[in-house]
Amino acid sequence: MEAFLKNLSTNVCALRKTRGLTQDQLAKMAKVPRTTLAYVESGEGNPSLKLVVQIAQALRVRTEELLTSPRPACLLVKADDLEAHYRLKKMVKIETLLPDPIPGLQFERLKLEPKTTLIGIPHSSGTKEYFTCTKGRIEVRVGGENFTLTEGDVISFPGSLRHSYRNILDQKSQGINVVCYPLGG
Repeated sequence: MEAFLKNLSTNVCALRKTRGLTQDQLAKMAKVPRTTLAYVESGEGNPSLKLVVQIAQALRVRTEELLTSPRPACLLVKADDLEAHYRLKKMVKIETLLPDPIPGLQFERLKLEPKTTLIGIPHSSGTKEYFTCTKGRIEVRVGGENFTLTEGDVISFPGSLRHSYRNILDQKSQGINVVCYPLGG
């Protein structure tokens, strides 16, 4: 419990200062007395869940961000350390490019071996998908229509449509795929 209180204290204080707020301003935004906020920032006492939620909402962060250990401002993940998985018997490597997950957002690098087709999984209605080719040439098929992308080209489309990615070259191609899920969905 002491770790949570220390994390809460450190995170609330840091976020408040980062946003250029005084204790009084944040207290008004959270609809709590300034002395209560000062008490939270001191790491003393046992704040209620309701109070933690009020402060999180005022700071526009998730409650988990207030309770977890403070993280360094920057996080470098080397290419060899990226979380990755393979599809199609290792013909497609998919690397996760968000070491700290963001709710509603998927950000991946797709590496396709020559002449390989990856069939995408249609997402829920309201999902938006973006793909940019970063190396080679990739044909993106969306809802029965083909689009050929070369390095730097970007396509956006409703993620709920049937789609696929095909490396049309005799060498490796790759691209960045971003999926934005609808809020609250």
